[in-house]
Amino acid sequence: MAGAASAATSGLRGFINGGGEEEEKVRRLRGMGFDAAEARHALRSCDGDVERAAELLLLSRQGGGNAAGAGRGRARGRDRASPPRRANTAPSGEDDVRRAMEASRRDEEQRMVREAQEASMAAGAGAATTTRTVGTKKKGKKKSAAAQPTTAAGRAAAKRADEAAQGKFGTGKGVKKKPAAVKTQSFDSYLPSSSGGGGGGGGVRMKSNGLTAHHPNVKVPGQMKDKTKEEQILRCADRLSPHPAAVDTLYRALTAVRDDPANDRYRKVDKTTAGYVNTLKDRPGAEDMLLAMSFKKRGANELVLERSMVDPALLYLGITALEKAKATEEYKDEKLKAAFAKEIKNIQLSANDSEAEAVRRAEFMAKCPSEPKGGQGALVQLTIADQTVRRRFDGDDIFRDVLNWIGGHGSAIPNKIASREWCLVDLNRYPVVPIDTEKNIDKTLQFIGCWPSGKLEIRPSTDEWKQLKDTGGEVMGSSRGLGSAPTDELH
Repeated sequence: MAGAASAATSGLRGFINGGGEEEEKVRRLRGMGFDAAEARHALRSCDGDVERAAELLLLSRQGGGNAAGAGRGRARGRDRASPPRRANTAPSGEDDVRRAMEASRRDEEQRMVREAQEASMAAGAGAATTTRTVGTKKKGKKKSAAAQPTTAAGRAAAKRADEAAQGKFGTGKGVKKKPAAVKTQSFDSYLPSSSGGGGGGGGVRMKSNGLTAHHPNVKVPGQMKDKTKEEQILRCADRLSPHPAAVDTLYRALTAVRDDPANDRYRKVDKTTAGYVNTLKDRPGAEDMLLAMSFKKRGANELVLERSMVDPALLYLGITALEKAKATEEYKDEKLKAAFAKEIKNIQLSANDSEAEAVRRAEFMAKCPSEPKGGQGALVQLTIADQTVRRRFDGDDIFRDVLNWIGGHGSAIPNKIASREWCLVDLNRYPVVPIDTEKNIDKTLQFIGCWPSGKLEIRPSTDEWKQLKDTGGEVMGSSRGLGSAPTDELH
């Protein structure tokens, strides 16, 4: 009996002492700002560990207020109904608190991950500015001690957030970004087709993912030097068509070589002579045609055709190609213009050698009305070969006044225009056609379309214009002049 009593006394003393220790822990938690009931409940859930209980209460307040509030209400009801005992804690209340703690922990981790991601992206955006600024501080400073999590759970969550940010959004150590692949489209070098003796294919080889993949029917032409002799000669003759002096010079040179191939004089071309400079230099296709005829370069200023390289077939082909070039409209027009320019130049220079020509020009100028001053009237521009002259006329001046002004630049010009050997065209009309000076000689400038300006040119007449003199079939284009007469009134 005495032993039993002693055991009971010891148990009661331990119970009393244990209750006093729990109250001391509750007072410590209350000193931290927590409620007594919440403190007791947290201590029971954490087996009396004050630090864990404080961490539990802190997390419950941050993310699980509703669930923790419900747990606190039930805990107060149990406290009022029965004395506090650790062994008789209600399981449902502990489950609610644990669920609240789990939800709070997940919310806290997600928040920290978001903050870490935002900080990482902000640091990446400011990296370029930081490298350009000398002496600026780095943006990736550590947080202060007050901003660092103080609990074990908080530190663990922050560590997981940093690791997640480095793995997904940061540039952590050991993480290397793959360079962006740049798509390039490469081509083989432009090579002429092997068919046709090295120049007749007219195409190039390319990789399948190049031009041929998108435009399979397109072929890039080869260079002139890679073409056959025949193609080179024909192409050069075609390019020389607008240059009648070059065509005539080459025709005479090749004909002389054909007629006397043993004469060294005909098989040498000096590029420094006046004849070459005036007729062949810088003419497209001139030198290329000589090279195609087997001429070789000797030094910088000489082309030579060796006697053994004279090929009658090539000479025949070259001469025939030049004859065809002479038959083209381009050659004929340029030939006519060249002869016209030469004759105009002779007429203009005749005033220096002939006193009678100077008198006739003065008579034409005396018939012209006075020129308006101060920028008034219509500005008429006249092109005579390679010369351009300008003068102002009043709107009621007639076309005869313009012809007298033209006679002041050459007394023979008005007669050649009247006889239709030459013609006067209005460049402001489209299509450009000659003006019938005989029919419109007494018409005003405004009537014929030269107001407020006129752009005239003297040209050699075509065969069609010469034939229209008898048929009267003039056809004029539309005029841009203000107040000009309709087209049918001018012819």
